[in-house]
Amino acid sequence: MAKFIRNSLIGLGLSATAYMLVNQKTPKAVYHDIKSYVQEVLDAVDDLQTAKEDLSDANSNLSVQFAHAAEVLDDIQTDIEKFQFNIEPHLALIKKHGDHLQATLDKLGAHPQSK
Repeated sequence: MAKFIRNSLIGLGLSATAYMLVNQKTPKAVYHDIKSYVQEVLDAVDDLQTAKEDLSDANSNLSVQFAHAAEVLDDIQTDIEKFQFNIEPHLALIKKHGDHLQATLDKLGAHPQSK
């Protein structure tokens, strides 16, 4: 384990040195770059956490709205059933008159009047 840690630290040191040489940066500039990068990652994690909480809140709100919509649909269905019950006698009367009118028209059509 100690050998792994030692080799990891050596690799990290060599990588940092190569980065400084290639990018012509001082150790202080590399430190600031690393610090900025870590801060950006932490900010991104905070943003992700905030987005997760917002999504959870929106999901809860959506569930409440669906429950409310179900209640409204139930009320509408009840009103439709009441309306149908109330107009049923009127529709039966209209049908009766329509049938009588059709029967009368059929009789008139069967016995045309002579001129």
